[in-house]
Amino acid sequence: MCGIFAYLNYNVSRERRYILEVLFNGLRRLEYRGYDSSGISIDADLPSPAAAPVYAGSPPLVFRQEGKIECLVRSVYSEVDEKDVNLDTAFNVHAAIAHTRWATHGVPAPRNSHPQSSGPGDEFWSSTMASSQTTSWGMHMHYCNYAGFLLVLKETLIRHGFTFESDTDTEVIPKLAKFVFDKLHDEEGDVTFSQVVMEVMRQLEGAYALIFKSPHYPNELVACKQGSILILGVNVSACLFVLWDGYKQAY
Repeated sequence: MCGIFAYLNYNVSRERRYILEVLFNGLRRLEYRGYDSSGISIDADLPSPAAAPVYAGSPPLVFRQEGKIECLVRSVYSEVDEKDVNLDTAFNVHAAIAHTRWATHGVPAPRNSHPQSSGPGDEFWSSTMASSQTTSWGMHMHYCNYAGFLLVLKETLIRHGFTFESDTDTEVIPKLAKFVFDKLHDEEGDVTFSQVVMEVMRQLEGAYALIFKSPHYPNELVACKQGSILILGVNVSACLFVLWDGYKQAY
């Protein structure tokens, strides 16, 4: 069980310090019961023009911590000091994810917190929200059946060279996104972020909402849902909230 809050500012300058506070406040609004870990993903500084970029953008800065939201807040501000991250850096466009977790698969620990990574290179990060109290993906079936399905998918990825570092089942999702991206890129060349996510959705079952971030697609977030509720808020001169009720959608 979990809650996800994402924030994207577009064509409006926001300092990293401001963005962090928006994320923390979003998580505080979600902290209404026994959540035991949390994490955030924010943009790193742009790579030097002299450096040969591996991706279109830089891998994000990710912070994850066990405990209440305030444990994450203290940890983030401690880490940014250690890593000499400039909180005054302003971004005209910035995409960020925040996630709070109530452990149902894997003990409360930073490695099991979200966002979860696709592996070395951190090419894809994802956060998962589900509607079931028994599994992270919200599959409405006996746990043994769910575990069997997940094991097949996980074993397939392992055969393709993926390794798993956490105890949480949803680590499969960003790794699946990386697998899909590589496959589509080899077959079709340029592929959009939404194409990757839609193909990931075709491989999943159950009720869920997901959000993805990738250095391959800087300044973009893709949110998707199947069954679960996803709310999109747009703030221009006023605030408009739209509730998307469709069964299976990506944005």
